[in-house]
Amino acid sequence: MRKIQLKKSLVTLTDERIIHIHLKANSEIELSDAILIVEAMGKLGGGKKFPVLIDAGEFASVDKEVRIFSASAESNIYTLADAIAYCSLAQKLIADFYVKHNKPVVPTQIFSDKAKAIQWLKTFRKP
Repeated sequence: MRKIQLKKSLVTLTDERIIHIHLKANSEIELSDAILIVEAMGKLGGGKKFPVLIDAGEFASVDKEVRIFSASAESNIYTLADAIAYCSLAQKLIADFYVKHNKPVVPTQIFSDKAKAIQWLKTFRKP
């Protein structure tokens, strides 16, 4: 397992060949943070695409620019699919809004259970 610690997030390439992005509790993710996350994904994965698990600590949030960027092809150059795991109603509502209104360019699902999210992401792994 390899990791890159950023100011507001932790990006990990797991032994299951899934990139895990954890947004730290009480952090407000801005566009500059999102760009650093994408760069970290590229470094960890050697420029290859991987399925991505995204979760957030309590009271973590993302601004409008980040939601727009995260849905774009530019942001998903290292992404096969996104699973968003939520732990609060507020996170679920934001994730639902993101999927319905920002329309990500990669397959994206929302989960309350990380294990189910990982199981879904495994269907996207490349041999």
